[in-house]
Amino acid sequence: MKKLTLIVLAVIFTAQTYAQTTSLKQQTDWLAGQLNKLVIDDDDVKMKSKSKESKPTFSFAGSKMLMNINTKEDRFSMGFNISWLLKDVRKVSYRKEKSGNYELVLDVPADRIKVDLGFGKDNTIGGSFNVKDEEKDSHTSFTLNTKDETLVKDIVQHFDKAIAEARR
Repeated sequence: MKKLTLIVLAVIFTAQTYAQTTSLKQQTDWLAGQLNKLVIDDDDVKMKSKSKESKPTFSFAGSKMLMNINTKEDRFSMGFNISWLLKDVRKVSYRKEKSGNYELVLDVPADRIKVDLGFGKDNTIGGSFNVKDEEKDSHTSFTLNTKDETLVKDIVQHFDKAIAEARR
């Protein structure tokens, strides 16, 4: 009887862990797709390579959010990889810009953000560091190429669900 109880508890625990992992993956896969489709460069921070603008791409590795910006010329490349854990996001919000598009705002303490930097041919020279948090109201924001507030609210809800899963 003890063995049966232990087996049942193990199966329940495994199923619950699998469900949490699956739910987090579903949320982050959806978010990566939406962010990669909607995030646009700010006019002030455009990176250009061969007259083409480089825009950030987003992915998730479990509960870690990754933002990559790469640009490449004939003999030189530069890449920024910025990451943070979803559990470190304090709040997700948005605001409407003058253009009618929306800005997604992630409140992440700067000292929880890791930056990997590479440059040279094929990013062979580089290093990584954590950002120093001198400002207590630090945040990361992205301009979304949409005027659809319902979609932006949906993105915020998916972030909230992913953050809740990451904190479990």
